[in-house]
Amino acid sequence: MKKKIAIVLAVLMVFSVALAACTATPDQPAGGGGSSSGGDSDLSAYDQLMLYQQNPETALALSGVQPREYPSRAHVNKALPVEPKAAGDIKIGWAAASLGSEFFIGMRDAGFARARELGMSEPDIQDANFNLETQRQQVDTFITNRVDAIILNAVDLHSSVQMMQEIVAAGIPVIVTGPTAGNPEYEMISAIISGSNESGYQIGLHCAEELYVPGEVLNVGMVVSKLEDADSNSRPCGWIAGWLYKTAEIDGTPYASKYDALLEAYYIWDDYKRSRSYDLSDKGLMLSQLGVGEGTDAAKGQAATADILIAEPNMDLLVVEMDSMAVGAIAEIKTQGKTPGQDLKVVTCADGTVTSLNFIRAGELMATATNIPFLNSVSMIDMIYNMFDATGTDKTQAEWCEYYNDMPATSFTPTMAVTSYNVDRYYPADPNDPIFGAFAAFDPWTPINISGYNALNASS
Repeated sequence: MKKKIAIVLAVLMVFSVALAACTATPDQPAGGGGSSSGGDSDLSAYDQLMLYQQNPETALALSGVQPREYPSRAHVNKALPVEPKAAGDIKIGWAAASLGSEFFIGMRDAGFARARELGMSEPDIQDANFNLETQRQQVDTFITNRVDAIILNAVDLHSSVQMMQEIVAAGIPVIVTGPTAGNPEYEMISAIISGSNESGYQIGLHCAEELYVPGEVLNVGMVVSKLEDADSNSRPCGWIAGWLYKTAEIDGTPYASKYDALLEAYYIWDDYKRSRSYDLSDKGLMLSQLGVGEGTDAAKGQAATADILIAEPNMDLLVVEMDSMAVGAIAEIKTQGKTPGQDLKVVTCADGTVTSLNFIRAGELMATATNIPFLNSVSMIDMIYNMFDATGTDKTQAEWCEYYNDMPATSFTPTMAVTSYNVDRYYPADPNDPIFGAFAAFDPWTPINISGYNALNASS
């Protein structure tokens, strides 16, 4: 009996060691151009990234990193199909996390405009002011009032699982938006969000293409809003990945795949955010300073920029997380007697505001990435219209319901780098337009279902 117990214990020990290897958090940067050596060497870069995304402690920097394919979610209850209903009779409840920023107001106004265009009534929108309990009460009222569909701009998506179950149990489909990716088992059609890692990645590619000179080292500082959420981790991490990928290509030692560059950047960012500096001279970078504003407005951006410019006055490039912080960063650069765009180049990793487009035109900002609120709200209104009415679309109402019954848990809005080369293309037709004048112009976008996504990515 003792021998059998010993054998069982030995097997369990081996299994636990293997499991730990597969789920370990990264603790060192990966090596060298075109390869990754951190984490579990028995797993591919892709597999390691997918494991890290499943763990809340390691997923913060990976928002927007998508898998090659998704398993079906058709079995998840989403209150679909619905009975057809004329556009004018559709009642929508919109549970807003907040209406206290330009982004949220733009999302609301564009959604309302699209509803009117389709002959629908404006949604009943309620502002939770980032209070989860307030949002629960507002959703309860929507259910009591028997709305036909709910848009949930979740205060905290992972704390809203029961809320979504109650919505669907009442026969009401729910579409989510916000900063957080959804889990496949959540009872929602999809979470429509921006991919923060991808926006940083696009700007990193552009910076490397414009600034990398083999053998030279760029002194770079970064400014982020905070270090506790997905956006402020994913955007700078994505920027590092874009830089690595493009410089390896320029050097003639390309990565086997984008995932390899993403994984290596992940380890670098993890180290950099803890030590606030990182020597990446072999890739043409010295990450010399990291400033944290503890907020997203211009004043926070200015304060964080002041701190790192005092510590390192000879920086060549400042990477700022978002446009609102860049307003303060550019002001601080001028305060310190420097010319932004000349003495110190500046880029942002989001949001494509017209303010930043103006900075680009003036030569003070090198690039920004789009994070257009209209894509979220217009697509959600279109989805609700399609699943109930669908007049004038390319599918019947029943076909749309079947289509939406198997969407990815998270649908990422497209991201584009806006630079001096293409800024005119993204400039809104009317910058004074009260709805569409504050952000970059956008092309129509339709979230794709799982079978369509998998077909597009079959060869990746």
